Amino acid sequence: MTTSTPPPVIEDSVASTLLPLTPRRKYLYITLMVLATIVWGSTFLVVQETIKLTGVFTFLTLRFSLGALTLILIFHKRLRHLNRYELGAGSCIGLFLFAGFALQTWGLRYTTSSEAAFITGLYVPFVTILSLFILKQKPTRMALTGVVISFVGLTLISFNKDLVLTFGLGELLVLGCAVANALHIVTISKFAPKADPMNLAIVQILLTALLSAVAIPLAGEPLVLPPAPVWLSVLFMGMIATAFCFAVMNWVQQSVSSTQATLVYALEPVWAGVFGYAVGEMLTPLGWFGCVCILLGMVIGELRLWPRRSRS
Repeated sequence: MTTSTPPPVIEDSVASTLLPLTPRRKYLYITLMVLATIVWGSTFLVVQETIKLTGVFTFLTLRFSLGALTLILIFHKRLRHLNRYELGAGSCIGLFLFAGFALQTWGLRYTTSSEAAFITGLYVPFVTILSLFILKQKPTRMALTGVVISFVGLTLISFNKDLVLTFGLGELLVLGCAVANALHIVTISKFAPKADPMNLAIVQILLTALLSAVAIPLAGEPLVLPPAPVWLSVLFMGMIATAFCFAVMNWVQQSVSSTQATLVYALEPVWAGVFGYAVGEMLTPLGWFGCVCILLGMVIGELRLWPRRSRS
């Protein structure tokens, strides 16, 4: 977060486009982002149970359609001023949003919610790597150290109780989700400062709903209404986990850089692990140590990635 003293530790390439951030608003943004991570952490279990009752893309279509409708009803006046930049930027971001959720939801069919959460959390060090190419930022040794530690943790999670490496389809799909999520965060930081955050959120969520609908017949899912429990999940996921959380994400990243935001977002797998433990999900001791390594890698990789800007 930006403060007056010491100088802000943010990406130089996007610092000039970030909106000013007062100390009071800084704490508000931190609170909102932490709240979003709690919601996101709970969704792994919700999604895992929901897709037992309906198709992956059917669920995503309903979820993101409701999320888009909620934001449209609240911010319909802003949509009157939607411009080409917001439409193009939102579509670009939306492609990564769709890829991330499609891969994650699909992957949850084949792995536990706790493992999926910590593997998804690898998007934090991936932000460091991808920022090098997209935002033209050169990471420091601390950032690279965080990446290495995170990948060691991923390897440890992949061992079962018999110490056999079991990196299967589910883990691979969720790893792809982590890459897509990193691209999603980096592109938001690239485009959000020059766009209306709500218009940007609506476009990307609506595109995700449309792409999910197109994928339903391609995935061979039946065109039938899902049972009642699915609709309860859709209400929570659409209105809270999608509309609220992504509106917050696009709003705060007008003033908060991608590396600063991901340091807070790193709490997501921690909450997911807590919720998973509460319902009886158990990792091996080696797996839990791997989770600690991933979380440690996230924090190390984000603590001081970029050189301080000069006071002058």
